[in-house]
Amino acid sequence: MEFKHDEVLRRVANISPALAMNTRACDGARQLVPDSMRRMVDAGLFKLLQPRRVGGWELPMRTGAEAVSAVSEACPSSGWVLMVMGAHHWCVGCLPEKGQEDVFGGGRDGLVAGTLSWQGTADAVEGGYRVNGRWQFCSGVDHSQWVMLGCADPKTRGPGVHLVVPRNEIEVDDTWHVMGLRGTGSKDVVAHDIFVPAHRAIDTRAMFTGASPHASQHATNLYRLSAEAMLATSGLSALVGQAKTALRQFIARTRERKVILTGARKADHAPTQVRLAEAAAEVQCADLVLHNSLDEFDRLMERGENCPNDLRVHARWNAAYGVELCRRAVARMYAASGAHAVYDPSDLQVSFRNIEVGAQHASMDFDSSAEMYARMRLGESK
Repeated sequence: MEFKHDEVLRRVANISPALAMNTRACDGARQLVPDSMRRMVDAGLFKLLQPRRVGGWELPMRTGAEAVSAVSEACPSSGWVLMVMGAHHWCVGCLPEKGQEDVFGGGRDGLVAGTLSWQGTADAVEGGYRVNGRWQFCSGVDHSQWVMLGCADPKTRGPGVHLVVPRNEIEVDDTWHVMGLRGTGSKDVVAHDIFVPAHRAIDTRAMFTGASPHASQHATNLYRLSAEAMLATSGLSALVGQAKTALRQFIARTRERKVILTGARKADHAPTQVRLAEAAAEVQCADLVLHNSLDEFDRLMERGENCPNDLRVHARWNAAYGVELCRRAVARMYAASGAHAVYDPSDLQVSFRNIEVGAQHASMDFDSSAEMYARMRLGESK
C-alpha cells in the first residue's frame, strides 16, 4: 500500500484524542507512556521519513512536518519524540545501504533516538570507529532500538562523523529533571569504547550540507536536503503545533474568566482582546514561515539537486524566527492569564513551560541563525 499525505493526517487525527488524554501521564513518567508510543508506531508515523528501500514511506518533508505539528497539538511530548526520531530516521537514509539495512531491514520500525550535536568522540580504527563520550538530550531513548550520535574528531574537536549504535550497547543516565517537555524522556547517554562499523557512519559535514554520497540511491530526492535545514524546520513544526494548542487554551480560559473586583468578563476587556489578536497573528505567521521552508524543500526535491547553502541558511533562520514568534505569543498569553495560571493544573502554564524548553534547541538558536542569515545576505558568507 502506498501511503499519501491525507492518509497520514487521517491517522494522526484518529490517535490524537488518546495522545491528549495521556499528556499528563507522560509528564509524570518523564517519558512517553507505552500507550502513546504504541499508538504512534501502529499508525506508522515513524516510517514517514524512513527510506522506501528498507520498508519506509519516504514521504516529503511537508508530510512529516504537518504530522509532527498535528501530534504536538494533542501532546507536545509525543510530537517532540516523533519529530526527533523522524529526523534521525531521515539521517539513516544518508548512511551506506548496509547501514540502512542494519537499522530498518526487514521492514523494522528501527526507532532511532539520539542527539546530533558532536558531544562525544569517534576514533577511526580498522573497519570503523571507537566511540566514547556523553551526549545530552536523547529524546525518546527509553523507547528506542538504536541511538544516533554526533561525534567530534578527537584531534581537532570539530565535526567528525555521525553514527548509529544499538540501544543495548549504550548506557542511559536519567538526568531528565526539567521545567518543560518532561514527557520526552530526553536523558543523557554514555558510550564506553563502543566499536561501530564504518557502514553505520556518515561524514558529518556531508550530511549537514546535504551532500551524502548515498542520497542518490533512493526512490526520491528526499535525502538531498541538508540535515541542518531539515532538523531546524522539523523543530519549528513541533512548536507551531504547541503554540496552536496554547492559543485555544487561552481563548477557552478568557471566555470564562471574570475580574474579581468588578465581575466584568475578561473577554470584554480591550487590552486582553489586543493580546489575543497579536498572539494569533504571531502563531499564524510562524505557520506561514514553516510552510515557506517546506515549499522550498518541495521545489528542491523536484529538481533533484543537493541543498544549496543559501537554502540551508534561510531555512535555519525561518525556523529560529518562527520559534521566536511562537515563544512571544505564548508568553504574552500566559502573562494575561491571571494568578491562577501559575498552578500545576493550568494547561496554559504547561504550554508556557513546554514552549520555553523547546525554543532552547540548538538548531533553532535565534542569535546564531540571525547572524548567519545576515552575513549571507550581506555577502560575507558564501
